[in-house]
Amino acid sequence: MRRISLLAVAVAALAVTGCPKKPEKGECQSSADCASQEGYGKVCVQGRCQECAADADCKAGFVCRTNKCVPKPQCGADADCAEGQMCQGERCVTNPDYKKPEDNASKVGAVPPECADAGAFTIRFGFDQSAITAQSQDSLQKLADCLKRAPAKKVTVSGHADERGTTQYNVALGSRRAEAAKKYLSDLGVSAAIETVSYGEEKPLCKQATEDCWAENRRDEFQVER
Repeated sequence: MRRISLLAVAVAALAVTGCPKKPEKGECQSSADCASQEGYGKVCVQGRCQECAADADCKAGFVCRTNKCVPKPQCGADADCAEGQMCQGERCVTNPDYKKPEDNASKVGAVPPECADAGAFTIRFGFDQSAITAQSQDSLQKLADCLKRAPAKKVTVSGHADERGTTQYNVALGSRRAEAAKKYLSDLGVSAAIETVSYGEEKPLCKQATEDCWAENRRDEFQVER
């Protein structure tokens, strides 16, 4: 009788261990357990039937996010969107700050107020000198910056001298002064055509025979054509 009881217990235990437990609703050990469950996803993810585990589980045009198939994002950055749009929440939306290129067309090449008066860049030289002084370098740098911001077709540099010396000598001196300014502007990267002319002592700003007056006349002037 005892043998029969032990046999019955063994058979019962075998029956329990030999038959796999049927998954509860939504639970799974593999995706096969999800195939026949209605109302649940068909992919087994960490013991639960989910809609997806990777993008490949979703249909075309969708990606997997937190085990759900959602529409594929339109963008990851503003560069992924069309002109006039920006990327926001992975969707391309209108950029309220966008301005069409033609809106700025009128500003391209516009002459800033500080660049409008070419006379402001006039440079001066020491007696019988054609070397660019430190002060003149500052003026030429400002002129070069203006020519880059508002490009010119042509820049004419006119060299001048005071009345002392012969006419021929002063024309040559004015030419050297104009050429010195041209070279300096070219070295600063000015792309406009730069022409030079020398007036020598012919066009003085001041006609008094004083040192201050002569210093005013030893100069380079600039004419900018846009």
